[in-house]
Amino acid sequence: MRAMVEANIGQGIVAANRYNYSTQSALETSVRESVRTTSTQTERQRVTSGTLVNVTLAGSPTYGTRIAQTNTSLFESGEATPSANWMVRERVTRPGDGTNATRRFVINATQLPSSGSEFVVTTNGTGGNPKWMMRIWGDVGPSGTVNVEVDTPSGTQTCAVPIEEPYAHIDVTGGTVQGEPCLALQGGSFDGRFAHGVGDEYNITYESGDQIKGNYSMVVRDSTPANTLDTAPASPFSTTAVYNATVRYRYDTSNLRYEAKIRVAPGEPDAS
Repeated sequence: MRAMVEANIGQGIVAANRYNYSTQSALETSVRESVRTTSTQTERQRVTSGTLVNVTLAGSPTYGTRIAQTNTSLFESGEATPSANWMVRERVTRPGDGTNATRRFVINATQLPSSGSEFVVTTNGTGGNPKWMMRIWGDVGPSGTVNVEVDTPSGTQTCAVPIEEPYAHIDVTGGTVQGEPCLALQGGSFDGRFAHGVGDEYNITYESGDQIKGNYSMVVRDSTPANTLDTAPASPFSTTAVYNATVRYRYDTSNLRYEAKIRVAPGEPDAS
């Protein structure tokens, strides 16, 4: 039940960031409504079995920025003279508990670069720490293959996933390609989790953005705008967003009371 509540609240945060981003007040109102709906629905589902479930928002959400490109175009900057090599966000700052500060970073590419002209995403620590670097290349469509290679301070690993679709779906922070696990992007003996090992503050940059076409989206926590991006529907654009929210979850039966605070940050990788 707790997992179900967390998933439903997460979906509410995603929807608020996509449709209710005009102000922080509008975002909070949308998230609170999602929490109320989740609480009511789960209680109705369980009340016939003698269980009471209550979910409430604990304080205000933590805000950040959603950066996205929603049209199908090159991954270049939004300046009057677009650049293929540009800083997407500067000084992204992790919270004190060490959790990540970038979540739900997803790429849908309708055109991939060839080997030798790979699209590159880099995070480098502002304090001179080592870089985390991801390279993407391949082909989309029937008999295509998408290749993802990740460099971290602990080494390099590549995953290659065959695809038939006319696009490559890469969930960078979720660690999957076309819905399949990509070891290069996941934890384990080789820790490829996004921005792993680069410190508590880092910059995010794109290189060779003129070699890949499609759309992308990410949500970052505290950060500094590295480039002035327009607001939606221009592409790329940035809007205010909910980074995470904490809810009070209570589950009561005749012989059990369970109560906890749940931090919800959909799509956030583990602490790194």
